[in-house]
Amino acid sequence: MKLNNSIKLSIANFNLFWKILVYKVIAIGIILLLLLPLIGQIHTYLTNASFYNNLSELFNCAIFQGVSVILERIYTTFNSVGMAVSEFATSNTFGFIYTIFVLLLVTPYLLLLSDVPASESMYSYMTSLNKNSFTVNFVDNLGKSSSYSLLKVVIEVPFWALFTAGFYGLLSLSRISIEMQIVLPILMFIYLTFFVALNMTAISGWAPSIVAFNKGAACSFKKGIKSVSRNFTSTLSSFSVVTICMYALFLIFGLYSIVVVFPLMALINAVFGQVLFFESQGMDYYISPENIVKTRKLEQADSIKKVKYKI
Repeated sequence: MKLNNSIKLSIANFNLFWKILVYKVIAIGIILLLLLPLIGQIHTYLTNASFYNNLSELFNCAIFQGVSVILERIYTTFNSVGMAVSEFATSNTFGFIYTIFVLLLVTPYLLLLSDVPASESMYSYMTSLNKNSFTVNFVDNLGKSSSYSLLKVVIEVPFWALFTAGFYGLLSLSRISIEMQIVLPILMFIYLTFFVALNMTAISGWAPSIVAFNKGAACSFKKGIKSVSRNFTSTLSSFSVVTICMYALFLIFGLYSIVVVFPLMALINAVFGQVLFFESQGMDYYISPENIVKTRKLEQADSIKKVKYKI
């Protein structure tokens, strides 16, 4: 039901997708400008490591070529990045530190600044059917968005570092035996789906809490976690379905679909996050002028859970 309502709201507010896409393009442009003095060196290191050849093969990889081929392409691409990083770190240490700073801190910080404005747009629509300007929301919420992005980077960089290490470890298993290549896709599918869905679930109530309670990022993070905990299992399963749909796009169309998937995921997060937040707080909301979703009041939902627990 929640996922169904989220899809309807996403369609009704699909213009928000294009605004998020434009912002992401601008943010990536700023990141490239910051890296401009070192782009020549980075290009050389990546070329020496055959990164572009491996990445091209990975981009053109689709499901009809076989899972084992896809795994091999991902593994060789990872290795080529490692070789380029090693050469970069030893030959230009200062440039390497600067690049890591931009890629691991500045890049996610800039890309995440659109989360709160997008959530604000959805909150306005779901409470009053108003479609506020994304640009106005972005400017008005810049302070909260900045603290939110900064805190989220601090929390997520270690999370994704752990995820990447585990992912590479699983990829390494593909070279052990042919039998492992048969089992590994299943293990990787479970691993990827669980980690991505868990991350999306844990933070899904954060931006909606900032908008609804008009509080700072730190305080809203606690409130967001509390709202998610009310329906953690159903939220995790719903985000798992969303994650699987994203994988399907990658497998069918190759990594070219990343241009559409990332802004689309930002829209889905804004919509689905608000739907989950509204329902966890017992708040009614609009899907359309004729369709108003009536949710259980917070006290009623908690009472029902207590009765179920006692039974």
